[in-house]
Amino acid sequence: MGGSERGSERHPPLVQVESNIEDWPVFQLGRSKTDSVMVERTVQGEDGSSLKQKMEVSAPGKYRLPGRFDYDVYSAVLELLEVRGGMPEDGALRFSLHELILLMDLEPSGRTYEEVRRSLRRIAATVLESDNAFWSNGQRRHISDTFRLWDVTFDSVADRNGLGSRHQIEFGQLFKRSFEEHYLRGLDIELFWELDSPVAKRLYRLVDLKRAGSAAWTVDLFELQKHIPLGPYPYVSKVKEKLKAAHEELIARGFLSEVAYEEKSTVRYEVSEAFRRRRQGLELAGTKEELITIQLLTRSGLRGDVARDLVAKHGPAHCTRYANALTLQKNLHNPAGWLRRAIEKGFELSEPAQHREMPAVLAHEDEEARALMASDLAPEPERAEASPDSSETYAETSLLDPPAKEAWSSLAEDLVALRGREVLPPWFEQFEGGELDGSTLTVLVPNSTAANHLNDNFGEDLSRLWRERAGADAVVQVATELVSERRAPLRGST
Repeated sequence: MGGSERGSERHPPLVQVESNIEDWPVFQLGRSKTDSVMVERTVQGEDGSSLKQKMEVSAPGKYRLPGRFDYDVYSAVLELLEVRGGMPEDGALRFSLHELILLMDLEPSGRTYEEVRRSLRRIAATVLESDNAFWSNGQRRHISDTFRLWDVTFDSVADRNGLGSRHQIEFGQLFKRSFEEHYLRGLDIELFWELDSPVAKRLYRLVDLKRAGSAAWTVDLFELQKHIPLGPYPYVSKVKEKLKAAHEELIARGFLSEVAYEEKSTVRYEVSEAFRRRRQGLELAGTKEELITIQLLTRSGLRGDVARDLVAKHGPAHCTRYANALTLQKNLHNPAGWLRRAIEKGFELSEPAQHREMPAVLAHEDEEARALMASDLAPEPERAEASPDSSETYAETSLLDPPAKEAWSSLAEDLVALRGREVLPPWFEQFEGGELDGSTLTVLVPNSTAANHLNDNFGEDLSRLWRERAGADAVVQVATELVSERRAPLRGST
């Protein structure tokens, strides 16, 4: 890899990759003479049962099967997805060819841009047919289906080198669902890009998947060559010969500590302790709290890969505490930089004052709805400049409906049971149950910023929990003052 334009930019420590595609040989290492390949195997269950699996990869029409360069392009797409903070809700990644070329560390040129463009189209055209070969983490079973990894569209106003364009990849439903269900593996992408041999790249990812967190993986050589893929070669000696250079490179790069041939056709891969220790320090458990915290950090200005790294190292509760304190800091020239240093160094924080402004983080994806909520809760023009004295504050507090306070208290307890107390900001208890009218609960909040935060973080869960308590038509809404008629329903209440 000889490009220099990346400069000192680092790759993310780990990139989340879809586990099914890591398992099966979707990308060919040599130029295939056919327009389809098929791999079959039988897996044994713990109860002694067996399951026959088949994966067929085919390239229709003018396209050939995706190969080694396409493997790199696919990896760059997943790295860009990681940098952006993970799979978007709509499953669409906006990108430029220039971004992918920089991640691949290639020399930008008209020819390179065209090669990447053709590769994206070739991957999009590739059809995968699974017979019990694709694991659905949500359904907890293997499924049979025919699918493609993505569709790609290109911006027609791109300049000659693709620098000014914003293209789009729309990921297929099965592929997108694996991200949503967290059927993923953390890939040390720096090591992947450091490897020269296509066989070493594929073998590294396959061994790292199959070892499933353990120190070693043992496999039959003839079964292994189908999943790289190599050959097919009919003799053990030939398979060993084709793997020799890859083994040497993986040992030299610090991934493998030993390769041992235990029987005539069996190989055992020992993964180095240094690699395993480094990986364990970067892995996420994939809990809902971790994913929510990553979203919180990215929408506070941090890159997605940086956010994931911080959550993995310091935990979601620690990161959430500093993200919630961000807008309480004064005169910050680089808020995202402060947030990262605060998490890493463990800055001392004072508890926020009772009436301090709440952070405007986790912006709603639907900007029209967000703007509507802000306008619905905006103060009356003649009251906007007013500074309420203690008597006005007492009058507002005295309007609180005791049944509403009790209902909100119970609803908040349900939310804590569902999500955990550590994801709640320290000022969450400032919210009050203000009014209960039938099955409509009004929650009193200080301002529209606080309303947006409550809506974006907890709106759907609160609405669902309230419906379970008060009926299918129940609504949770927020208000900044009870004397006004201005109300805004939380997400999921309409």
